[in-house]
Formats: sequence, structure tokens, C-alpha cells
Amino acid sequence: MANELHFPLFHGYVDRWLVSGVTETPVITKPTALHGAENEKLNTAPKDKPGEEQFKAERRAKATAWPAQMDTRPGGLVGGADNATPFTVYWPFDDIGVTYAWDCETPACLSAWAYTELDAAEAGSVPFDLITCGGAALWLNGEKLTEVTPYHHNEPVPTPLTLPLQKGRNKLLVFFDNYAERDATIILRLRWKGEGTAPEQVIPVGEADAARLAEAEHLMRSLAFHRNHFTAGPVLLDYDGADIAESYHLAFVGGTEENVKGGVIFRREGDTLPHASQISLGDCKTFPLAFLLLQVTTEVEGIRLTRPISVEIHTESVLPRALPTVAERKRQALELLARWGEQNTNRALAILATGGDTAEAEKLLAVQSDYIRRRFDCSDFYLVYYPYILRTFGKRGSGILSEKTENELTDCLLGFRYWIDEPGNDAMWFWSENHALMFHTCQLLAGELFPDEVFTNSGLTGRQMQAKAKNMLYDWFVTFRKEGFTEWNSSPYLPIDTLGFGSLYAFAQDPAMRELGREGMDFAYYLLAVHSQQGIFASSSGRTYIKEQFGNWSNCPSGLSWIGYGYGVPGHAGKGITSYCLSDYEPPKEFAQWFSIPRGKEMICQTTQGNDGYVDLYTYKTADYMMTSANDFHPGEPGHQENPFQLTFNAVAQLWVTHPGERVLFGAARPSYWAGNGTLPKVNQYKAFAGLIYDIAPEHPVNFTHLYLPSMEFDRCEVEGKWAFVQLGSAYAAVYCSNGMRMQDFGSNKDRECIAEGRRCIWLVRAAQADEFAAFEDFKAAMRGAALDADAEGRRYRFVDPAYGELRCQWGETLYVNDAPMQYSGFDNYGKLTMQEK
Repeated sequence: MANELHFPLFHGYVDRWLVSGVTETPVITKPTALHGAENEKLNTAPKDKPGEEQFKAERRAKATAWPAQMDTRPGGLVGGADNATPFTVYWPFDDIGVTYAWDCETPACLSAWAYTELDAAEAGSVPFDLITCGGAALWLNGEKLTEVTPYHHNEPVPTPLTLPLQKGRNKLLVFFDNYAERDATIILRLRWKGEGTAPEQVIPVGEADAARLAEAEHLMRSLAFHRNHFTAGPVLLDYDGADIAESYHLAFVGGTEENVKGGVIFRREGDTLPHASQISLGDCKTFPLAFLLLQVTTEVEGIRLTRPISVEIHTESVLPRALPTVAERKRQALELLARWGEQNTNRALAILATGGDTAEAEKLLAVQSDYIRRRFDCSDFYLVYYPYILRTFGKRGSGILSEKTENELTDCLLGFRYWIDEPGNDAMWFWSENHALMFHTCQLLAGELFPDEVFTNSGLTGRQMQAKAKNMLYDWFVTFRKEGFTEWNSSPYLPIDTLGFGSLYAFAQDPAMRELGREGMDFAYYLLAVHSQQGIFASSSGRTYIKEQFGNWSNCPSGLSWIGYGYGVPGHAGKGITSYCLSDYEPPKEFAQWFSIPRGKEMICQTTQGNDGYVDLYTYKTADYMMTSANDFHPGEPGHQENPFQLTFNAVAQLWVTHPGERVLFGAARPSYWAGNGTLPKVNQYKAFAGLIYDIAPEHPVNFTHLYLPSMEFDRCEVEGKWAFVQLGSAYAAVYCSNGMRMQDFGSNKDRECIAEGRRCIWLVRAAQADEFAAFEDFKAAMRGAALDADAEGRRYRFVDPAYGELRCQWGETLYVNDAPMQYSGFDNYGKLTMQEK
């Protein structure tokens, strides 16, 4: 008799399944020109996607049939007669269903099968929601009950259905799919909406020992790096092995996002010890400089358990000490990229520029050229270097490139799709401010290099390409001057903007275009100076990812600040850095004063950025910390990738509050568990005080908010009841939560996450320094002793701060400071900037 695993429903969801592998089927359509507003400033969906419409029409016209092969055990095949794939056990690790996050560089259909068994205490018709982003077909006990095809891009859509469950065991089979371009998610969720006793989930596991599988799952759930960041010594992994009498082998596979795309994979292995709690995975020096997103796997009797985990490595011993001048630091940055950079064109160009191994650079360019030739998304981020490479290192320059590489780069430039009005059937993204800038810049530089050649995709000559690009760049900069960035203060996207600006300045032949590049670089450096803490660009943000939230040493903005002013840190990522290093641009010297605030002073900056006054920003900075916020930014609405509040002490000691967009810890949803908000809060800030009010819709699957609080990065950290306090040197912070909070003591977020249950919740944050409160104990006593009334259900609070006086706020109104309303809107993109005595 086969063994089985038994589970209750997870928050009402069926989350335990046998799953097939994902089948990726290319969707090939006639190349088509698209139409829409030029220079889109919001990251909105495209106006029309003919490939998707064709796919949906064909998919809806053809019903899904029962699979030709169906063997419901791990390793058993499911699918068509000639394309079946084996079932494996799906380990959800806090997911509420089956989720596959995919990066489809070209349009494709992603599809999979899932099987589970539901053990019902009584027979009856039971209501469920079948939830999917794409399409799904469902069979119960061999009978097809429904097929749905909503096809909403990455947006889960519920369809009510009734399952006629028989008493005892019921067999459930689901086929699900989605149309994919760029980031894509295929989701299967089944939510029980019945009353009484919920059915039990049963998963067949063949001859595998169910007890050992349960033990292995517990072990895998407990895995946590000892801290999220390592700079020296061993990289330590913690786990809960006190009751585990045997060793488990762990295999880690992954790398940086760029390296994985290029096929450069980092691997590491280790073995847990019986009745132990920690192992070393080796010295920092044996890891790449990187924010690493890894898949860790163990195996029990032929069944693999895999989950994601992340860590940042920034080995101090390999980093250069900043030399005195900008020019010297540019050379240092290029040398670091040539040695430690991600495996893309940035490293290839750094190798060429520093006199490194040409053959090594050409290998990288060959991979990148294949990527560009196939028009993978983000090709514009790399093609921008090709005109300079050909002009400098090809036959027009030093001549060190081989004829093969010269031809490959030339073919990429002459055959590329430079804008939406050119025909294409690719998945490149044109609909955001950073991509628009990059495509126009690529088109200009390519046209300047080949003025008399005909570009095959557009049919235009290089001179016509130049004229078209210049017009679009002028239009882009008109909007930019007025609005700044809709994707405000974004660690992943400011480097792309500086890549465009720096490439215009460094590579363009037209002086007017070079001047636009200089203007853009000046504004970018102003943002870096004002909204960084000692060069660490970790602020409220219009768009972020987990790798930026947890990777401040790895982020390009910190490297830009290091080159320009000696603040921040050098790193392995080259976006926005390489072209800058190859130019003679130097940022304005007067901006240096905003990077480091003298003791006893405070800096306040209020700005309004983006389309039609899109966001009102407030930044408060002292010598020891920086608090930033997006005030009254769409409170109560669904979020995307925005981070509306951040308190930063240094690259690793920081805190923020979010409503998770999903339950799975390292998922790729937008918003995800840590990056962005499922529901946006009402945020209001005055100096070193901020209040966040959450009101989460009852249908959202996550019913809590949480605070990122890495206790190991502070000198002191205390969490009790409704209060958390931290100290780092002469700086302090207090966090109050109306619903109470508990520090996680198990799993990947152990000792670094505080969870507050409830859909309505109020968080208050106050930072301070020793010049306000002489001792940490004095600060804690003052905060605890202050008059405070926080009514989460009423969505209002009142706090009488020892220094600021009365601070009160409620949903639908602004923050009042001693009865005076705060004014957040109406500023420009440079804003009102003040330095004053505290």
C-alpha cells in the first residue's frame, strides 16, 4: 500500500498537490507594430498585445481534454502521449496554492497539471473558489466539472464552483495555464467556502517514509541564514535540528538575477548535523560578490524538497579603498567590475576598458548578442553599449575585436526593434519611463554609428533614426524636467535612468544630446545626495524588489555615490556605472553636503514627483539616520511595488512596514512578501515621526502586516507587546503597533520580522538621537510615557510626542502637528530643501 501525507487546509486553501513540470510552448505571431502614447511615464500595461489576443481566442476555442497519461504518484507521468511530464510533490512553504513565477523573454504559453485528494467527513455539495490568472480545467473523480479562461495578466481571478464531494476520498485533477510575456505567474488556488468540517488533504508519496518527509519539511522550513548580510568570515546557516537525529544533505543553486540569465550558476553544498542548529557554508571569500537568490534542495527517498532563500555577500577584503578623485574611483570601479562583475555587457566593457582578456570579453558579448538578437526583454539595457564598443575597440578604433564579434554586434544594431511603432512579436517592455529613455538612446547611438545604413526592422536610414530618436528624447526630457520620476527614488530603476543619461553624455556625438545626458545625471546625483544615508540609497520608493530591499551593498546607486563622492560602497553591479566611468562627467560638488549631515543639524526635503503630482515625498535626515515617506499615497488601494515608508540607519540596519502581497516568503509576485504592499497604507510623516494606518480588504489572502526589524544588526533590540525599541550607537527608534507584534522565532525571518495580526492596524515610528535623549533608557521611558491613543477600527491616532507636541491623524485627513495641518503637495521635483539646527 502506498504511503500518504495528510494535511488540514491552509487558511482555507487547498495547498498540497502533486504537480507536473511546467511546459513552455512558444507563441509565435505575425510581427506587428503597436500603438500608444509615447514616453509612457507609468509602468502600465501595453495598449494592445496582438499575440495575447490571438492566443486567448485560440485557447478558448479548444476545450482541455483528460490527459492521455495519468499516473498519480511521485514520478508518475501526466500529460499527452508524447509530452507527458512526471508528477512531483509540491511543497508550498506558506504558499496558499501552486505558484510558478516565470521570466519569459519571448511570448509563450505556460501550462501544468496538479493532482490532490480530498478526504471529506460527509458527502455533499461544497462551495469553493477556483482561482487562476490564466485558464484552468477541473475534474472531480474523473468527471470534468468546469473550465475557466479569465486570462488577467498576473492577477488571480476567482470563479465560484460547487464540488459534489463524496464521503471519504475524492480525486481532484486540474490543468492550468497562462499566457506569458516577461514576468509571468501561473497560479492555481482552490479556496474552501463551506461550513462545518473542512476536508483533509491527502498526497500519495509512493513508498517514501511519510514521517521522514515531515521531518525534512520541518527542517527546510526552519532554514535561515544567521544574518541577511555577510562581509567576512564564514557564511552561517541556522536551522532547527534539535530533535533530528540524522544528517540531511543540502544543495544550493542560483546566483544573481543577471548571472542566472546568462547561465552562470553558483553552487554550494552542506550537511546538517544531528541534534545541531548551525553549519558553515564556507568563507565569504569563496562566494561571489552578490545578492544571491538561491534554491536549496534536500532529498528523502527519491522525493526532493526545494525552497528559495536569499543572502547578500559583500566581502570587504576584495573591495578597494576609495582613492581621492572621481577619475581614480572610476578606474577602481571598472577594475572591480572586470574582476567581480555580473556576467553581462557591463563586465565585458569593463574588461576591454581596463586592458583585460579580450577573449573573455568576447565570450560575454557572444551570449549578450544572442540575447539581443532574440529581442529578449531588457535588451535595450545592453545594446546601448554596442555603438561605443564598435567605435572604440572594433575596426574603427583599436581593432582588438575579432571579425566575428564585430559582425555580431553590427547585426544586433541593424536588426533591432527600436520602438513600438516598428513591427515585432517579442516581449520587450516599452511602457515605462526608464525603458522609453533607453530605447530612444539606443536608437540615437546606433543611428550615429551607421548614418548611411538601412536598419532592417524600420526601413529607416541611420540619419532618419537619429532624427526620430532626437525628437522623442526632447519630448521625454520635457516631461522629465516637469515631473522627475514616477518610479520615484527606485534603487533598481534609477541606475537604468543613469545608464541612459550616462550613455548620452559619454557616447553621443551630438553636443545637444550630450547636454541632455549631463542634465539627467545632475538630477540623479541630486536624488542620491538628498535621499541616501551616508551614500546608501534606501528610501521610500516607487518601485522595488526583494534584491533591492535586502541588498543595499549590491545596489548600483551605492556604487554611483561611491564613485561620485566617496560615500556608499563599490559593488559588482554595473548598470548606470559603466558608461559613467567611461565619461569625463563629474557630479556637482555642492551636492556633497547633503550626503552627510553634521551632528546637531537636520535636513528636511519635500518634493512632488511623477505624472500629475503622482507622489508627495518627505525626507528627514540627521547624522545617524534617515526617515522617508510617500504621504497619503493611494491609501487602501491595491499596491504594486511601492515602498511608502523607510527608516535607514546604514546599509543593513533599517526597518520598514508592509502588508505582504503574498504569503510565500521568497515569491516573485508584484507585490511580494517584502517588496511592495498588497494594500497601501495611509502614511504621514513629520520630521522623525511617521504614522501608518492599514485598512486591508477582507478578500485579500494575507490578513496581517509586518515590520522588518533585523535584530542582529542593532546594538540593542527589544520587542514586547505593542512596542519595539532599537539602538545603534547614538541613534534610537521606537515602533508602536496598535495590534501588538510578535518577533518571528522560526524560519527564514527568525529574529528579523515582527508580525501584527489583523486587517486594520496602526503603526507609529519615532527615531531619535542622543542629542534629544541622553540614554536609550530615557528614550524608551519617554515613548512609553507619552499620551497615545491609537484606534485601529476607527482608523485614527493621537500621539503627544515629548519634543514635537501633539500629532494626530485619521483616515481621509492629513496629519496635524499641534493643530496645524501638514502640507505635503505642491512642491516640484527638486523640492523644498532645508538644513537647520535640530
